[in-house]
Amino acid sequence: MLGKKYTFESKKTRLHRLLISGAMIFVLSFGVIASFLVYIPIYAKLQKGRAAGAFYQKSPDAIAVFTGDKGRISYALDLLKKNPSAKLFISGVHAANSFKTLIEKQAGPITGGEVVNNVGMQVDLDYESKNTFENVRETVQFLKNNAQFSKVLIISSDYHIMRIKLIISHEMTGDKPEIFFDSVTNSYADWSEIKKLLKEAVKISRTFFLMKIMREDVVSEED
Repeated sequence: MLGKKYTFESKKTRLHRLLISGAMIFVLSFGVIASFLVYIPIYAKLQKGRAAGAFYQKSPDAIAVFTGDKGRISYALDLLKKNPSAKLFISGVHAANSFKTLIEKQAGPITGGEVVNNVGMQVDLDYESKNTFENVRETVQFLKNNAQFSKVLIISSDYHIMRIKLIISHEMTGDKPEIFFDSVTNSYADWSEIKKLLKEAVKISRTFFLMKIMREDVVSEED
């Protein structure tokens, strides 16, 4: 007699099957997340190497640095000293800061007065940005206002570079300069740095989903 074949499953075997399936999904998800976390700083290192090659014998036309985590401003100033012809753009400056006070707070032994005297009027400050998306948007506007720039260097923390590049690819349209990325390298030797990396992995995933799949702007980022 031909007919449908039914397979009956007891509660015990069903629970066993669900546990096995759940464990496999967890292991697979953990592997994907772990690989992603490892790749984020590697990606930043690759971008750093690309920038080093591009500016080995030539200075960038502009250096844009995003405020936020420690070391970014001082790293940008070190590069500016090596490339004095570059114009500096600092995005995300607190309203209470001038260029001088910002440098005094974040650049360690380099005083604001010395830097101001060295770079003169080659500095633009962005007081509007409150998160990464706005940092990118203001930087893009800065580049549009300076269409003569052909090569631009953007600086942030290493965990931040992948998301910045993702948003820039969404925001930059039409004629655009060649953009390179350099970063402050983190050691990820303690939990506070690892936690930043974990949070950033979530933000990158969210940004990719909203921009590339939903085709929406990410305007509600927390930083």
